Amino acid sequence: MTTTNPRTTATTIRRRRQHRREKRQTRQKGLLSVLAFGTLAALVVTLVLIVGGVGAFVALYVSYARDLPPPEAITRVREEFETTLLYDRSGQTVLYQIVDPAGDRQSVALPDIPADLVNATIAIEDKSFYTNPGFDIRGMLRALFIALQEGAVQGASTITQQLVKNTLIAPEERTALSQDRKIKEIILATEISRLYSKNQILEWYLNTNFYGNLAYGVGTAAQVYFGKRVQDLTLGEAAMLAAIPQNPQLNPIDDWIAARQRQAVVLDSMVAQGYITEATATAAKSEIIILRPTTERYGIIAPHFSLYAREQAITILNKLGMDGARLVSGKGLKIYTTLDVDLNYQVECVLRGHVERLAGGNPAAAPNTAEGKPCAAAQYLTIPPKLMLNPRRNVTNAAAVVIEPRTAEIKAMVGSIDYYNTGMEGNFNAALGLRQPGSAFKPFVYVTAFASPAHTYTPATMLLDIPTTFNQDGVSYAPRNEDGQFHGVLSLRDALANSYNIPTVSVLRDVTVGAVLRSARRLGLNTLTQPLDRYGLALALGSGEVTLLDLTYAYTTFATLGVMGGTPAANPRPGFRTLDPVTILRIEDRDGKILWQYGQPEGTFVRQNLLSDSLAYLITDILADNNARLPAFGRGNALEISRPAAVKTGTTNDVRDAWTVGYTPYLVTGVWVGNNNNTPLGDDLSGSTAAAPIWGAIMEYLSARDNLPAEGWTRPNSLIEATVCLDTGLLPTPDCPRTKELFYVDPVTGSSTLPTQRDIYWKRYSINSRNGLLATALTPPELVTERIFFDYPPEALAWAQSKGMPLPPKEYDSGGTRVETGAGEIRQPAGLARVRGAVEVRGSVAGEVTSYLLEYGEGINPNRWIPIPGGELSGRGDDLRLGLWDTRGLSGLYTLRLGLTLADQRFLPRTVQVTVDNQPPTLKVITPRDKEDINPVDGVIAITAEVTDDIELERVEFYWNGQILATLAEAPFRTEWRIVKLGAQQFQVIAYDTAGNVTKSDVFTVTILN
Repeated sequence: MTTTNPRTTATTIRRRRQHRREKRQTRQKGLLSVLAFGTLAALVVTLVLIVGGVGAFVALYVSYARDLPPPEAITRVREEFETTLLYDRSGQTVLYQIVDPAGDRQSVALPDIPADLVNATIAIEDKSFYTNPGFDIRGMLRALFIALQEGAVQGASTITQQLVKNTLIAPEERTALSQDRKIKEIILATEISRLYSKNQILEWYLNTNFYGNLAYGVGTAAQVYFGKRVQDLTLGEAAMLAAIPQNPQLNPIDDWIAARQRQAVVLDSMVAQGYITEATATAAKSEIIILRPTTERYGIIAPHFSLYAREQAITILNKLGMDGARLVSGKGLKIYTTLDVDLNYQVECVLRGHVERLAGGNPAAAPNTAEGKPCAAAQYLTIPPKLMLNPRRNVTNAAAVVIEPRTAEIKAMVGSIDYYNTGMEGNFNAALGLRQPGSAFKPFVYVTAFASPAHTYTPATMLLDIPTTFNQDGVSYAPRNEDGQFHGVLSLRDALANSYNIPTVSVLRDVTVGAVLRSARRLGLNTLTQPLDRYGLALALGSGEVTLLDLTYAYTTFATLGVMGGTPAANPRPGFRTLDPVTILRIEDRDGKILWQYGQPEGTFVRQNLLSDSLAYLITDILADNNARLPAFGRGNALEISRPAAVKTGTTNDVRDAWTVGYTPYLVTGVWVGNNNNTPLGDDLSGSTAAAPIWGAIMEYLSARDNLPAEGWTRPNSLIEATVCLDTGLLPTPDCPRTKELFYVDPVTGSSTLPTQRDIYWKRYSINSRNGLLATALTPPELVTERIFFDYPPEALAWAQSKGMPLPPKEYDSGGTRVETGAGEIRQPAGLARVRGAVEVRGSVAGEVTSYLLEYGEGINPNRWIPIPGGELSGRGDDLRLGLWDTRGLSGLYTLRLGLTLADQRFLPRTVQVTVDNQPPTLKVITPRDKEDINPVDGVIAITAEVTDDIELERVEFYWNGQILATLAEAPFRTEWRIVKLGAQQFQVIAYDTAGNVTKSDVFTVTILN
């Protein structure tokens, strides 16, 4: 018979109701989205036709058409172009005059437009173009249905409707999200379809559509992107152009990868609609596309920055409900940017100078700036100890970004060493290119570990840098360090400061890939969009591709101790950052009216607390620790500058990318060195030699020029400094070398990350100084000496032995006397055993022994011996019960002695050292809490416990519903249960020490919600 828990039933009912509410809300959200984008207009028109008939539809038609412009006005539309100016932050230097790239804007007749471009446009934009009446009822209703069911919005505008919006709808209405505008579009589209031929409509559309990069019309677009007449376009080029209007930012100049992907979508649509064959599409996809050399057309200052700022200005105006592209491209705006012109010039010349040095050119290269002035920043270029300047290497490019962290203003952005060099694709903005960041990603792993609910990681946490093969879904993964060496036992601080790989992968495995990804995305790495299984443990070493701009911006949160500043992102994705770095300070129209200003009105400048100040400070303190990184980087490395600075390098596989990102409280600078074709730089280079000197020069130049304070960061009150044992991070004992480290203390609850366990690795041993064996009661007192050894964890023993590290002896000294094992010995307990409670002592006694006595004493050389009650003293044999030793009340190291008296009156002592441990482990479950309700969104539950023992812990076992989940022998004691069932789940943790003492946690229950 089963019984139903009323509480469980009520909970289930509530969950079902909540599920139904969420489903209704999703549908409502879909309907609201439909309303916002005007798809309801289709429903209005359709319902009028169904319910009211033709008469009602005509009335609706006339009421809306009365005040509309005549459709023939489309033939009179011409863009009035006024040059827009982009200024630097001072407003004194014009960076970019946005002049009309189309010249006289001559239209291209439809017969002169390639059939491939026409067909591609119809295939991707409006496949029913030649049969619909100007609008597509089926498409609109399909979009309505999808929106109602899934809450997603799909476009449903025909080519004719888009032509109407772009030419006949007032500019201020074009981006308005209204039902009226959509109905106007439908009515005008219907009229235009009635009055004009489909070919005429298509010709107008192709000549007025926006193709990104100021290009209106296919004639202009063909020149802007490919430097050729539209008549000469290939199928691949035509498909790439046809894809742009749906998302003009995904054009081949600004986003080559996305443009290629969109081209494939167009070609597949053409195949599906019968315009081309599958083989033709395949050939077009692999066609080599050569972009127009953008000597940009009109001599831009800071071209990579200026073009990026132009796109930000368009986005800002679009968010205000304006037609950003049309306003920026030719309405006489004045756009004031964040650019520091002098700094940008200096950054560019310092990049060129160091790249020349790395490539084997002039070892003192310091080329003038692009404006012909001396490269003052080059005087700060250092030569790291490990950098040889003579060899010729394959180094052709570099990029850098400088951001003011408190305001998120981009003060410099140089995307290549020479924008106008077509041979190395200099116009490509490498600051926006996707690259693997290598070890520059590691701070995101460690800040996630510091923030983990279990609070098991601190800068003092002991980690192992030893040969390790990780199991990654059945695939072996064995990372190596850049120097090819392993460094044994070390603290987390040393692991991060020296950028050792194996400890980082171990930490990532512990805190999970999902947790690190969520942290990195929230902090600003917007390109980490792949599923978890696409990254794996290699994510710890920077396998996920990022942009230099995103990485530099993410580091601003560390520089400000947890606060990200910026302007609200246009379309943030759930779980990713919601702010963007800033390039625009103010936008004015041609009459001087301010359209937008950074910081005003409320909402254009936002500050978000993404990390606690303590977490950000811990990362910063480690990255600014020059002494901690000396083992890997050496004295005089390029990361040491004249002021406190936190900095991290990164080097990818085969040295294809070299990175350095670092900061002071006033500046964050990111540097990338590499090749646009992704070829290796040279085996002897790394982030510390290729990128770090550039980083240091930029930081030193700007700090000196602006006389910035040479100060670091104020330590938060929630962090305290405490003394711990070196390398292990445990509470000090008299035997361990000590160091100071930072720990978090919650100001409200008082809970902390301070260690609670005394050190168990640094141990004092008594040895025979002559033979190096463990001293015993038989060792002559004058030969007994004490020596401290590090007792390596079992998994690190092989490494320690291979490195010849001093290890404690395992054999006992016999005192230099002849050992007559035949007379008798203690066989149980064994030497070095852990014992507790009542211990049965067994051994052997030969017939030649006239008497014997079993005794114990404290320590290796007891000053006092205490008899142990035994059996018949006259007994002889190989397996005798010599006595029952009651150890209750004892703790620590003791010596057992079997004193044998032989027939010739000689006395032979036989000794065994054992450790008495009657104290069970202490155990505290940290996560999850008993009776906690858990949302299964992450797919796993972390079970963590804090376990210590006064002598030595053997293992900790984790149980789920009575089944063993994991057995761990070393801290941190943390495992995961992959959620496979909903409802109430029971867990328990059991700890064992080496003496057999056991501590069990209470069984705790958590509920996995529906």
